[in-house]
Amino acid sequence: MKDRKEIRISQCMIVKNEEKNIERALSWGKSVMWEQVVVDTGSTDRTVELAKKLGAKVFFLEWQDDFAAAKDYAIERADGDWIVFLDADEYMTEADARKLPDIFAQLSDREVDGITAMLHNLDHNGRIFSSCSHLRFFRNSADIRYRRQIHEQLVSLSGQELQILDGTGELSIFHTGYQGEVSAEKKKSGRNRRMLLREIGEHPQDPELLGYMGDECLDDGELEEAEQWYRSAVQYMPVELKEYDQRSAVTFTKLLMVLTEKEDRDPGEIGKVYEQAVRAFPKEGDLDYMAGRFFAVHGRPVDSIQYLENALDKLERYGCTNRALFLAGNLGDVYDLLAKCCYEIGELRKCVQYAVEHLKYERYEMKSLLWLLKALFQGKETAPDQTNEGENEAVKEFLARLYDFSSLKDRLFVIKTAQKADCDGFAEYVTGCFFTSEEKGLLGL
Repeated sequence: MKDRKEIRISQCMIVKNEEKNIERALSWGKSVMWEQVVVDTGSTDRTVELAKKLGAKVFFLEWQDDFAAAKDYAIERADGDWIVFLDADEYMTEADARKLPDIFAQLSDREVDGITAMLHNLDHNGRIFSSCSHLRFFRNSADIRYRRQIHEQLVSLSGQELQILDGTGELSIFHTGYQGEVSAEKKKSGRNRRMLLREIGEHPQDPELLGYMGDECLDDGELEEAEQWYRSAVQYMPVELKEYDQRSAVTFTKLLMVLTEKEDRDPGEIGKVYEQAVRAFPKEGDLDYMAGRFFAVHGRPVDSIQYLENALDKLERYGCTNRALFLAGNLGDVYDLLAKCCYEIGELRKCVQYAVEHLKYERYEMKSLLWLLKALFQGKETAPDQTNEGENEAVKEFLARLYDFSSLKDRLFVIKTAQKADCDGFAEYVTGCFFTSEEKGLLGL
């Protein structure tokens, strides 16, 4: 059998002030990379020093408000057969990294331009809250370059359609960028807006760019402007949208979000946007989540429950790959709203169910525990502040499934929440079970 040609892999990235991420960014795949190319666009911290120490080839480029140009600059300094282009706040596991040489080698004689991977967004607890496919592995070809100054995409310069292989079942990338705040530098400079407005000036009917501009306005609290951009994006969307067109789905979702925030919004208008969106994306749970939030805020709990339960059903059936970005990241809010709405219409059993679902993984969420206590004591023959010892003990035993009453923090949290829920009798009972008179005085109970 003929020996397989050695595959040279170039890892590329553009960076600026990535001191906290650069070591991990250059370590996860170091054993399989033939070279690592780092293009620095103006760091003032130790990014460059650390990159050189780790053996990367470091180049410098004056930032010109153009992500595509910066990435192309990095590509043009890479000598490998294949390019792996991740951001500094992204990484792969070493096990997945070790798969790359063999995968690329198997494709050496096939007309494949690139491979997608599954990109998982991590929250501040390191948990995956959404996933989507991204093209980050591609041949080092003079015909393959990025387009757009911002929200850049790989294209063929000759105009041919890139031949992309789906690698999402085998390869994963983890993105930690949502774990911190957007840098003050980026927000002050207005960089994204400046770049987007230039792109929109050249492509005024591009629905993706219009949607991204809506995001900028929404992030800055400019709801009227955001609504206008999102409506323009919807206007220029193709008649037929692909199922995994996440950008268009996000535009619809954020338009619903903006409409929800406006106090005087007509429910009929929300319904029209929702119906248009769900025709294009029937499996997108985010649309039902936003509609459910709207009706919860505007005093229609029955409608809110219907939409929110639809959202959870879609999430369970279709997952959060390339969809349900907001729903998967805000499940706690969904359960809180469901508990509240179920309580308001007297569906106490369901109120308990949804409150417990949230408390299972965020037991210090006071809103959920408040609705749980209200539901557990609602309908008793005595008022919540006059409950008998048997009822109090039963509720305490129920809560012991969620809380460790040997923990001072857990005991105090339950007592304080019971007081806020106007369950004073239960609060006094739990206090009497666990604290002496002297301790109650010290703790102010």
